[in-house]
Amino acid sequence: MISPLEAIELLKNITIPFRTEKLPLAKTLGMNIAEKIVADRDFPPFDRAMMDGIAVKDISAPTWKIEGMLFAGEPVKAIKKMDGSLEIMTGATAPRGTEAIIKIEDLKIEKKIATYIGKTPLEKGQFIHLQGADAPAGSVLVKKRTKIGPVEIAIAATVGKAHIEVESKPHVHIFSTGDEIVGLHETPKDHQIRSSNVMMLKSVLLSKGFKANSSHLPDSAEKIKANIDKVLESNDIILLSGGVSAGKKDLIPSVLAEAGFETVFHKISQKPGKPMLVATRSDGKVVFAFPGNPISTLTCFWVYFLPWVSGDWAEYNVKEIKFLPKPSAELDQWIPVENGEVLAHNGSGDLISWSRADGLVWQKAGDKAKKLPYIPLK
Repeated sequence: MISPLEAIELLKNITIPFRTEKLPLAKTLGMNIAEKIVADRDFPPFDRAMMDGIAVKDISAPTWKIEGMLFAGEPVKAIKKMDGSLEIMTGATAPRGTEAIIKIEDLKIEKKIATYIGKTPLEKGQFIHLQGADAPAGSVLVKKRTKIGPVEIAIAATVGKAHIEVESKPHVHIFSTGDEIVGLHETPKDHQIRSSNVMMLKSVLLSKGFKANSSHLPDSAEKIKANIDKVLESNDIILLSGGVSAGKKDLIPSVLAEAGFETVFHKISQKPGKPMLVATRSDGKVVFAFPGNPISTLTCFWVYFLPWVSGDWAEYNVKEIKFLPKPSAELDQWIPVENGEVLAHNGSGDLISWSRADGLVWQKAGDKAKKLPYIPLK
């Protein structure tokens, strides 16, 4: 059995089985890029004027005769004489042989003769953004797995990428397990309950843009194995609720081993959610199996699965909580709270009381602190 901190560190090393898809550039903001963006030419592709002013061949000339004008978007021109110049606008191609660009604020121009009136000495190469200075042709401009922001969109557009390959969210299938579970539209017998965990997990995943489907598994190793094999043909991640404890019908660990999965960990020193299991397979498929009680499922899903699949292991805020129980000597506890107070409840099957919780606090084993890490639930 491992600690919650150890479980988190192990999860950080499991690769999220992202899919990839090609999308129009304008629809990729906020996604991770699945290809590298490479410069199709030098950036900038020419010696570029950084200021409005004049381009000169010789900065030592006493004055410069203006031979013409050069705007952004025009083909490159040439300065004819050593004491000649071209008026130039920001973004224009610097004429061949340009020694410097002198900004308009440092010039006095009368009758097409420019005189320098600036305070500092002129320098060769000033205000010329040299060809290839930002990136030479063939260089990587955006690395794979970079989150796409406005700048990355602009870079992709600059190299002519109308469509780019991006990571799309993995497909998830959620299983409820156990002969005691019936569907939402069924009337349960006295010894049965309606399925709630699947709907809880599915609704969260759908709200976060995942493709999530669900179904139920009876307490039959043969049927569990057949259903898992079938679902993995079109899904990347399986979530299971129930069947991972130590009972005679807790079949999930052995069935996963038979299906080729290797256990990353099984059992965390925590309450609720102690029997949680995570397993991976060589083809990149991942299984998270949660204990069946609804609050155990919720806690494991919220604390471990969501941060892992989103790649967002944020630092917890610390909150002072009233009426904390005596800490366990061996188990970390995830405690429901409401408005800064411990929420009274009847255990991890008590959905009614837990519905009032606005968050969880993490009380580590033996920790008597009143200020604890806090995870919002709403």
